[in-house]
Amino acid sequence: MKEYHSELRLRFVLSLAVACISFGAAPQLGAQARPVTMLDFTTGSEYEDYLRVLQIAGKVPLYPWSIRGFSRREIERLALADSTGPWTLRNRFSSSRLSAGPLRLGATFNSAYPYGANDGPLWAGRGLTVAASGGVSGYVGPFSFALDPMAFRAANRPFELLANGQTGPQAFNHGTFAGAVDLPQRFGDGAYSRFDPGNSYVRLDSRFISLGVSTANEWIGPATEYPFLLSNNAPGFPHLFVGTGDPLNIWIGQVQARVFWGRLDQSAYSPVTGSAHYLSASQTGTVRLATSLQAVFQPRGIPGLELGVARFFHVPYTVGAPNAAFWKKPFFVFFTKNEFAQGDTVGAENQLASIFFRWVFPHSGLEVFGERGYEDQFYDLREFVENLDHDREYMVGFQKVLATRADGFDVLRAELINYQLSTLAIIRDEGAVYLHGILRQGHTNRGQLLGASPGVNAAAASTLAWTRYSRAGRTSFTLRRIVRDQEGDYYLTGVTNPHGSDVLVAA
Repeated sequence: MKEYHSELRLRFVLSLAVACISFGAAPQLGAQARPVTMLDFTTGSEYEDYLRVLQIAGKVPLYPWSIRGFSRREIERLALADSTGPWTLRNRFSSSRLSAGPLRLGATFNSAYPYGANDGPLWAGRGLTVAASGGVSGYVGPFSFALDPMAFRAANRPFELLANGQTGPQAFNHGTFAGAVDLPQRFGDGAYSRFDPGNSYVRLDSRFISLGVSTANEWIGPATEYPFLLSNNAPGFPHLFVGTGDPLNIWIGQVQARVFWGRLDQSAYSPVTGSAHYLSASQTGTVRLATSLQAVFQPRGIPGLELGVARFFHVPYTVGAPNAAFWKKPFFVFFTKNEFAQGDTVGAENQLASIFFRWVFPHSGLEVFGERGYEDQFYDLREFVENLDHDREYMVGFQKVLATRADGFDVLRAELINYQLSTLAIIRDEGAVYLHGILRQGHTNRGQLLGASPGVNAAAASTLAWTRYSRAGRTSFTLRRIVRDQEGDYYLTGVTNPHGSDVLVAA
């Protein structure tokens, strides 16, 4: 039976005193506007969104946007070009070698059930959730660092859970796929709190290379809200990365690339228990390794166009790992038969992959973007050609600057992602997006989805948003429709439950 929920979610400052001191994250743009630092430009932040809109409006130079987070070198180049935008970052970007970022205090109130997305380590349960973050950033020559931890406490009040047939901690796990994903409905039966290192890093950036170690969120692809592979919908994870510095000129265009290797952890409500290490297909370990390769190409003579490809691997954390095969993983092995040939006889590893594009038309104040992704590796070239709809998703969207005024501009944004059951499910088992038969935490870190927020298996979401940027800050109105946990049994009997979806509409 389809269920419709009414939901109340309020964002507010912790108290009138906090509001008066102006510790909040909203931009302060008056005559005494504070300097902005690298801590303001975290992945998915308001200031990062603002720089992207400035590109669309033609107020800052074009730059590839599908591999993030950005370095200080990249942010500085864009921010210092903002001399005519409403927030005039050129006059506010801090050049100090050591800068204290803003102390950000905030709260979320959910009246009926947990709700939230793309908020990093934060998990907002039912009731009041309070959070605080802040820190320092600095640089010396090509070296830079940031310490930007977050702490939060969710009241996590009880609500009716979807029974999953489990007992103990796993009874709080996902209602439909409790044995196949680490995605709790509720984080235990009491208040839930966590301290997270947040968007912290140490890195080196030059014209030719970018490398470092980080716990900050990364973002893969051009989506503004629903990237398939990686977003800030979950806590960042410790990783080592290396890539190009400035986009590399190869005459026919420019190339930007990045590869990273990291570690993923699970929550206390995961279906996987026992050793941290992968021991067998039935004892898969509470820790996984992750690695990803991303590349973006900007063709010569077609300004504003970027074409990209990316892959993300979940790799078992075996005894002795990480080993040489793990470090080479993102560069080789596209098909599953190659995995088998190299000794992975049970298919323990899992790849997600996507191709994407973004095209900006600054003279028209418009950008369009899209992505096509796959959850599962194809067995061989024949399956790739014949079964293009196997465990697939697609995402499309646009942003349009509607009006430009002396003190600001308006932006209309729309985006849609769909990985509901495809027609291919009529003849074969289908629909297990963000799930894997062996590594049963799924595409998660610490109990939250790494990619798009709508959910696992088969889901969809769409967003329509209007935003006004002015010297006073940003005002937004957003309408979302999310279809979660779509059910059906096409493989055996056709659609057996046409109403088997949880539909959420939020304004």
